Amino acid sequence: MGNFYTNYTLKGPSQQEVADFLKGRRAIVTPNEEDCVVVFDEQSDEQDQEQITELGTKLSAEFRCPVLAVLNHDDDIFWYQLYEKGKVTDEYDSSPSYFDSDAESITPPTGGDAQRLCAAFGGGDEEEVESILRKEAGEGYTFAVERHADLVGVLGIPDFGVGFSYEAFEAGECPEGINPKELIRTK
Repeated sequence: MGNFYTNYTLKGPSQQEVADFLKGRRAIVTPNEEDCVVVFDEQSDEQDQEQITELGTKLSAEFRCPVLAVLNHDDDIFWYQLYEKGKVTDEYDSSPSYFDSDAESITPPTGGDAQRLCAAFGGGDEEEVESILRKEAGEGYTFAVERHADLVGVLGIPDFGVGFSYEAFEAGECPEGINPKELIRTK
């Protein structure tokens, strides 16, 4: 069984600002690193894309910042949405035919704007990002978590979200490089 996780990376706001905004939701907010925080939301772990879009939109609108919401489904699908100023400006799906039982072959990845991603997070090599986004399953990525790790590495944003979900924290796990005492939990 592969990874199942969702999370949100925000560039700009402080950990405390984001935690204050999330009061009333069960969530975990990481300390700032590279001018970013990562949010793990209990409700989003259900992998309902409408819920993910709703929270990503709200976070981006509130803080007028880029937000990268990611979803990894069983290490077979890496999906993301990029939000800027409260709007979805980019969407990517590494395996768009995954749930299509009538599909005769695997569909190549769809969406993904390397230039927009690099601009939103202030760094990264567009050609490298494009290469990461375009590789088809079996052409370098056995697991979706590997694609996610490469993407955040090139963009220069924290890797705290790679392989981690709200549920993982609740099970006592914590990404390398984070002191659990520095996390803010909301409810």
